[in-house]
Amino acid sequence: MMTVEAIANKSFRRTFLGYDLEEVDDFLDEIIRQMQQMEQERKELTDTIDYLASELKRAGIVPANRDLEYVAEPVSPHAAFAQEGSKDE
Repeated sequence: MMTVEAIANKSFRRTFLGYDLEEVDDFLDEIIRQMQQMEQERKELTDTIDYLASELKRAGIVPANRDLEYVAEPVSPHAAFAQEGSKDE
């Protein structure tokens, strides 16, 4: 994955018929800003997930030795109807 630092430190060769360096710099600056924002959002979301996972474990909803990926199993949209049908039988 490309890092903000790699983008910020990227340099280009100058050529006679090359790109407008100011335009390239402006574009890279915009990419850096967006990546910094995405990295911050990702960190905040990861922190929230870690906090909520610890709260679930603390509350005893998820055993401490169990991975959270198994907490919610995928459910078919028709699963509720299947369960209701089995109650009537």
